[in-house]
Amino acid sequence: MTRNTPVSVYETTYHHYLEQLQARPFAGKTDVLGLVEAPDGVEVPYFGRPVRLTSAGLIDETGARPDFPDCVVICRYLLMAPAFEPSQTRWVAYRDFPDTGPLTVFWSDTVEGTLVRTYTGRVADLARACADLGASTPEMSINCDLCRRFAPLPKVPLLLIFNDADDDFPASASLLFEKRASTYLDAESQAILGHQLCRRLIAALEIH
Repeated sequence: MTRNTPVSVYETTYHHYLEQLQARPFAGKTDVLGLVEAPDGVEVPYFGRPVRLTSAGLIDETGARPDFPDCVVICRYLLMAPAFEPSQTRWVAYRDFPDTGPLTVFWSDTVEGTLVRTYTGRVADLARACADLGASTPEMSINCDLCRRFAPLPKVPLLLIFNDADDDFPASASLLFEKRASTYLDAESQAILGHQLCRRLIAALEIH
């Protein structure tokens, strides 16, 4: 999850998850997870692009394996598949989930804090970056400078609320999950997903 984490740790974890997934049927779970059936497995829409689970592992639309953090998130999403789709769609902060513990510091500094440091005074740039990632403007009344909804996974949306700095307050960024997110992802996978969204928003800025 951090730059200093050895790739071998992700490699070991990834193959451990694949072994579990090989024995996990997805019949009847496609609607609950928002999957697309494929001839040789299932497809998971991930940040707007298909990632296919095959007998050989995860492959993206180019035939390559996604980055290790993305693989971990997708595998956990598939492994934690609930029996039915939960209805708890209220937006909540990451710190409000159980088992987040010390990860809340990572979330505050490396996820939300990075967005603040990068996009203070650049709300228009942030809006363009969000558009590049396919974010939508939710139909809800929020007093803020920017509010966008992302769908990195079919059943795990993220809501970004950003306020730029003014004469009275510093800039702030809040990245929220639906309450039911913990049914689909554990706390660590949620943190990785938020970090991967943050990385993509930074990369989108560099394109413009």
